[in-house]
Amino acid sequence: MKQWVCSVCGYIATGDNAPDVCPQCKATKDKFKPLEKGKGFADEHKVGIAKGLDPEVVQGLIDNFNGECSEVGMYLAMSRQADREGYPEI
Repeated sequence: MKQWVCSVCGYIATGDNAPDVCPQCKATKDKFKPLEKGKGFADEHKVGIAKGLDPEVVQGLIDNFNGECSEVGMYLAMSRQADREGYPEI
């Protein structure tokens, strides 16, 4: 059995022939291409892939990461205070 991938939405169908219509996006049979490689990850983690990236983008990522990390501490502090005030479900 072959696998066919819809070039419109990425749906993968298994069978000897491509389906007449994609069940996801209703694309026609001519939009299906044979799947040539095996299953893989949509994103692979590679060290150093962001080299040469615009410094403004990198700084924005760092700022967002630091903001999310500080929010976790704030949420923990608020939940502890709620527990002390008699609201353990929060």
